[in-house]
Amino acid sequence: MLKVLVFPCGSEIGLEIHAALRFNKTVQLFGVSSVPDHGEYVYARYRQINAQVDSADFIEQINALVEEWGIDMVMPAHDSVILALAERRADVRAMVIAPELEVARVCRNKNSTYARFADSGFVPRTIAEPAPGIYPIFAKPAVGQGSQGAERVLDLARHEQLLHSGVEYVFSEYLPGDECTVDCISDASGALLHISPRVRERIKSGISVATRPVSAGPQIRAIAERIAEVLRLRGAWFFQVKQNTGGNWRLLEIAPRIAGSMALSRNRGINYALLTLYAYQGVPFSVHAQDFPIRLDRALANRFRVEHDYDCVYLDLDDTLIVEGRVNPMLAALLYQWLAQNVAVVLVTRHAQCPRQTLQHYRLAESLFEDILHIQDGTSKSRVIDPRRRAIFIDDSWRERLDVSRECGIPVFDIDAVEQLLDARS
Repeated sequence: MLKVLVFPCGSEIGLEIHAALRFNKTVQLFGVSSVPDHGEYVYARYRQINAQVDSADFIEQINALVEEWGIDMVMPAHDSVILALAERRADVRAMVIAPELEVARVCRNKNSTYARFADSGFVPRTIAEPAPGIYPIFAKPAVGQGSQGAERVLDLARHEQLLHSGVEYVFSEYLPGDECTVDCISDASGALLHISPRVRERIKSGISVATRPVSAGPQIRAIAERIAEVLRLRGAWFFQVKQNTGGNWRLLEIAPRIAGSMALSRNRGINYALLTLYAYQGVPFSVHAQDFPIRLDRALANRFRVEHDYDCVYLDLDDTLIVEGRVNPMLAALLYQWLAQNVAVVLVTRHAQCPRQTLQHYRLAESLFEDILHIQDGTSKSRVIDPRRRAIFIDDSWRERLDVSRECGIPVFDIDAVEQLLDARS
C-alpha cells in the first residue's frame, strides 16, 4: 500500500487528487492543511498543522506526520508548495512529487518561463518599458496562479502604476483570441506520452469551472513537445496558451502539477494523479485516451460535519425511500453506509400494499433493514419508536416529523436534509 500525503489537501488540486485516487486499492491518502479548509470534509485521514509553507518549522511538522503515518510520498497541491518542497527536498523524509529545483523555479515565475523559451517562437512579445501607442497590453503577476491579478492595461498611467506597485509583473502583448489549457503526461524519463487540450468556457476566481476537450493542432503539439524536451517534467503537468491577432498560439504559463479540471480527462480514461505516482516510482505505463463528447461543469457542493449520535434509523417508505416511482439515490447510498457502520435501519410505513413486495419490486433487499413495521391503522409512528435506542427519524411528512420530535425528542429529517448524514470521506 502506497501512502501519499497531500498538502494542502483542500485546494482544488488536492480535491482532484482525492477524487482520482480515493478508490485505488494500492493507494492510501492522507490530507494535511495549514488552515481550515474543505479537506477535512473529504479526507478520512486528515490533520491540520499550525505552520505555513514559509514557516521555519514547516518541514519539521511535515516530517512528524511522515513518521507517524509511514508516508511514502508527499504530493504538493499548490504552486508555492511545489517550489518550497523542491527547495527542501533533501530534508523531507519521503519522496517529494515535484520537479527539480531549477525547473520548479522556471515554472513558478512567468518572466523566467518566458526567458527560458525566448527562442522557441511561441512566447508572447514582452513589453520592456511604458511607451505611448503600445496599448492595450496584458499584465499579470509573474508569480501567481489562475487569472488572479491579471488585467488588460489600457494606458501608460496604469502601466506605470503597476510597475511601481512592488509586485513583479510580466507585461506582454495583448492576446485577444481563444484560450486553451493543455493537460500533459510524461513518463519517468520526462518523455511526453500524451496531451489533452481543453477550452476554458467559463472562469470563476481564476479557476476553470466549465471546460470541454478540443483537438490538438500542430502548433499546440509542437509547443508541448518543446516544453517536454527542455524541462523533462515527470508525471502530470499542463500549460496554457492563447491566440494572438494572427491566430497563432502563444504561451501563458506552465505548471508542473495536477490541475483541478483534469477531472475531464480522468473521465476519458487518463488518471493523471495515479500516473504521476507511477512516473515518480519509475513504473512504466502507457496512456489510452477515449474519444467521446464530454463537458465538465463545476459548482459549489455541500459537505457537512454534524455530531448526531445514533445507532438506529427509523425510515419512511412512500415519498421518502421511494420518490416518484424510483429509489431515492441519496437514501440508497445511506442504507449501505449504515450497513457498514452497523447502524440499524427500521422501515416504518403506512404503505397501501405489502411493503416487502414493494421493496422486492424496486430491488431493495429486506436484509438492509433490521425490521419492517407496517402500520395499518391510525397509530402514530412515535408509538413504535423504541425509547431505549439512540435513534433518528426520516420522513417526508411534516405531521409525522412533528409528532416524533415532540413525543420522542429525537432528531427528525425531511429528505431534503439527509445529505448531512452522508459521510463521503475516504
